[in-house]
Amino acid sequence: MGSIEINKTADESYLNLLPNIDISPIFIMGDHRSGTTLLYKLLVATQCFNFVKAYHVIKYEEILSNYLNQTENKVIKELEQLLRSLNINNRVIDNVEATPDLPEEYGFILKNRGYELYLNSDNLFLFIELCKKIQFISNLDRPLLVKNPWCFPHFIYVKKVSPKSKFIFIHRHPIHVINSKLKATRSILAAKNPYIALLSQMYTQIFKKPVQRFFYQALYSSYFNLGLRRVIQQSVQSTTYFLQNVDSLPNTDYVSVKYEDICHHPKATIFSILQFLGLQSKADLAYETLIEPRSLNLLPEVQRKYKHICQELKPYLSYHGYDTEGDV
Repeated sequence: MGSIEINKTADESYLNLLPNIDISPIFIMGDHRSGTTLLYKLLVATQCFNFVKAYHVIKYEEILSNYLNQTENKVIKELEQLLRSLNINNRVIDNVEATPDLPEEYGFILKNRGYELYLNSDNLFLFIELCKKIQFISNLDRPLLVKNPWCFPHFIYVKKVSPKSKFIFIHRHPIHVINSKLKATRSILAAKNPYIALLSQMYTQIFKKPVQRFFYQALYSSYFNLGLRRVIQQSVQSTTYFLQNVDSLPNTDYVSVKYEDICHHPKATIFSILQFLGLQSKADLAYETLIEPRSLNLLPEVQRKYKHICQELKPYLSYHGYDTEGDV
């Protein structure tokens, strides 16, 4: 897909400051709804990392200018006021509080420029630019932590173009990933989510095209199990990719954690990740208070197809020690 033609941006005059900025991002790699946001938030809370935040996504074309002209705090305050004026308290799909500082996906920046949501040869230059921008305006002594679930089934390409990078894989029982994907997708298509609309131009456009929105709603509907079949297929593809390719990564370049372990043993899990990265937390956190238990009620169609889903994803379930007979 070709890029969108854009007018000269506020940051364009300052891009010459970026060539010498060194980047070796640390990637959180996981499927959508596998707990990537929770993991991102917990790791950011340790104060060990620079990260991509909602402010960077929404104001991407001016973040250098705002920093250098000392208007960053003013713009962030204006963004906070905008969120309040739109009655945006959380992301709705998961009740995560929505603020300008919320860790977010770099895929939005890629897509807003007209590229694919996942890294490829067409948008690699933009990814490098956004990483350098964020490092430049942040603490240069801290590594950059990024996440974008769209890159999970492309992590070999990511490793190829960023060989010094390290990966933190997060896994969650596929039953709950599939269930959560269906709920979230149906939610954001049923009514316009104002927070996501601020992040994603593509999402905003869907609500300007009723036929396109109806198509997506049908695609993820419960009719004939269309939505369920689609997300099962997506899960099979992404988990198969992981199983087929993870062993090609050096053991020193990745660590795997499970969402369930983060929920039950957050401090130990986060500390194990920091130890892998050779870092120590700079914040004294009460980790248990940062985890908000959520209802795990399954949609009727997911409950009906429980054993079928487990059978379809049996190799992945076995790899991670999940029960393959249907017990979560």
